[in-house]
Amino acid sequence: MPMHPFIRTIVTSRWLGICLAVALWVIAYPIAQQLKSQRSVTTLFAAHNPLLRDYQDMKTWFGDQDVLILMYRDQDLASQAGMERCQALAERLATIPDVASVLTPQRLNQLAEESSKNPLQLLTGASTPEPNAIPRLLRGDDPAAVELEKLFAGYTHSADYQYAAAVVIANTDQEGQTLQALNQAVQWWSQQPGVSEVSLVGEPVLVEQAFSLVETDGASLAIITILLLSLVLLIVLWDWRLVMLTTLVIGWSIVVTRALMVMLGISLSLIASIMTAIDTVVTVTAVVHLGVRYQSRRRRGDSVRQAMLESFRCLALPIFWTCATDAAGFFALGFSEILPVQEFGWMIGFSAINVCLALLLIGPTCLSLPEFPSARQSPRFAGGLAARLRTASGLIASRCVRHYRLIVAAGLVLMGLAVLLVANGETESSFLRNFRADSSIAQDYGNVEAKLGGAGVWDLVLDVPYPVTDSMLTKVDQLEQQLREDLAGPNGLTKVISVADAAQAFGQSRLGSLMNGTARIEAMRLRLPSFVGALISKPLAANGVPDDTKNRCKLRIMLRSSEALTTAQKQALMASVASIANEHQAQWAADSNWTANAAPLITGYYVMMTELVDQLIADQWRCFGVSAALIWILMVLANRSLRLASAALLPNLLPAFLVLAVTLLVGEKVNMGAAMIAAVSVGLSIDSSIHLMSHYRRRRMTDRPVSVVVVSAARQVGVAVCLSTLALVVGFGVLGGSEFIPTATFGTLVACTLVVGTVINLSLLPASIRMMDRDQ
Repeated sequence: MPMHPFIRTIVTSRWLGICLAVALWVIAYPIAQQLKSQRSVTTLFAAHNPLLRDYQDMKTWFGDQDVLILMYRDQDLASQAGMERCQALAERLATIPDVASVLTPQRLNQLAEESSKNPLQLLTGASTPEPNAIPRLLRGDDPAAVELEKLFAGYTHSADYQYAAAVVIANTDQEGQTLQALNQAVQWWSQQPGVSEVSLVGEPVLVEQAFSLVETDGASLAIITILLLSLVLLIVLWDWRLVMLTTLVIGWSIVVTRALMVMLGISLSLIASIMTAIDTVVTVTAVVHLGVRYQSRRRRGDSVRQAMLESFRCLALPIFWTCATDAAGFFALGFSEILPVQEFGWMIGFSAINVCLALLLIGPTCLSLPEFPSARQSPRFAGGLAARLRTASGLIASRCVRHYRLIVAAGLVLMGLAVLLVANGETESSFLRNFRADSSIAQDYGNVEAKLGGAGVWDLVLDVPYPVTDSMLTKVDQLEQQLREDLAGPNGLTKVISVADAAQAFGQSRLGSLMNGTARIEAMRLRLPSFVGALISKPLAANGVPDDTKNRCKLRIMLRSSEALTTAQKQALMASVASIANEHQAQWAADSNWTANAAPLITGYYVMMTELVDQLIADQWRCFGVSAALIWILMVLANRSLRLASAALLPNLLPAFLVLAVTLLVGEKVNMGAAMIAAVSVGLSIDSSIHLMSHYRRRRMTDRPVSVVVVSAARQVGVAVCLSTLALVVGFGVLGGSEFIPTATFGTLVACTLVVGTVINLSLLPASIRMMDRDQ
């Protein structure tokens, strides 16, 4: 055969090969340690994505800072003691270097005290004693304080004054040092007297927690899964060298792939831990096929060298084409609009190629090591299991080939129904629901949502004239009033706030009543610079925008709604907000000579996360189509036959769609983990198909009937296919217990897809081959 001289060279030069593998690993390892993770919502989208551009524009206008809420229970909040505790917390938080400002009930109460003074007192610094023990903010006898309390109810305190919140505006860094310091402050605050039920929420907390769980899952998968796989391989194949080969190949390919990512400028994404999972699929399948073939030759009396040569000669091309089709399928993910998916595709594509290279460099040396003394006589359990699997595989294939038209027709019907169900399936848009209900982050968000209102924060950004006049503030206030009246409720908006509300509250004070709207905003900017800066921008020209926009600025209306809403509810709510805002902006243009340069903009991490899974699923359809086309082309090249490549298409597309359809039928939603299954499904099932078809092609050269040869091929590869599936299902069971639900879903669905794919490859694939190929 054409590959025989090459294989002989690989086996003969095996010690040179292992030395080359070690040298590459030594070079790659220090580079791989430099791999960094990008822990931000912005890293989930490609640079040209409109959602990302809108979000980055908002950051440009209002500051590249994040808002976090530290909520706690204090039954004595409506007292001077409660205010003093607020001040102690604010002072501790202010010591964190990246914290720009902290807004607490105590700071609002201080503003209320200042607002109660007359202008002369403010200028001279004179003050009057405060005879009342109840803080002015919460007394209800001062119009300015009443407006402030009403404005910030649900932000800095609950309506019943049982819960307080410190609203933290911070520059959160990629390394998570700011969050680490905030978490330390949370632990300190939880130990203070009079304080309980401390919770920290915000977009950086969600993303950081997700990354932490994914990294933990990756470590668990790399250690526990390999241990379980090793145990299964040892039991069913009784060869410690195959266990070592699997471990070395997975470890070597991961290190080399991570080094390549560093050199290509690719960072670790939220789904990066799945690399170990895919490496495991490709490696275990190849090693099991190689081990079964090797042991079969040894039991026939071949020497170690002869068995190794024969095994690599027969399986080198199938393993090569397996890795090539896996790589092509994952490279197709480069067509995704989501940056981590693009980078994930490149990462796994290179990883699949590295697995093939590692098998060639490491495999011959591992198989040259001393084997168990009883290796030729495998344990009775393993031998009996192999015999039963071989018989069952042949029986299933034989019956399906006999009724091949019915089997293929049933497969097509199932595929159509599954695609229809998946296309109309409901997606899980709440990023919070990616965490288990009993996890700390879910409980914290649940507390904030229950005590302060909706925990989903998003924004409506308007183009307004600068300086902002009283007339424009009135128009913004009317827009907010309609939003509150039309969209308020548990399934709508729970809070609407803007600088117009703040200006109105300040206008109730003695000093504010003497000012116009523009002066009020500037006066508030002096007292609360970060808060006001987050609500209204400087003139656009000051932010690097052309000078013709110097008479314009951006005004931000901060919105809140429930995280628990469905995708449809969130999208409907966003559409309603956009519709109302557009109507008001059109009316503003009709009532005056001023016209906005830009339509109202709806953005924020809540909006981005809502669209993320929908975008992921939309991308997967496109990527899945490209992947299927590329793999079909490679299958044509591998089999040198259009008919055989076409015969393998349906059996390799069906498993994932069937599993997803069943998942939706039992009431589950498609989350990030489930959406990834469509992309990786072909790679999960194509391995077995390639080995079966390779064996089929070799046997067809004897001119025996198709029905006989295809059943023989199923019997021959059935043992390896079933054993590799068994090992992988056990390994992927580790992921089912993850706190990060997409990872748990991915692990569970991978296991199910592997089982379904094995059944289909032993039933539908032989039937498809029987239909597409013909006897001469």
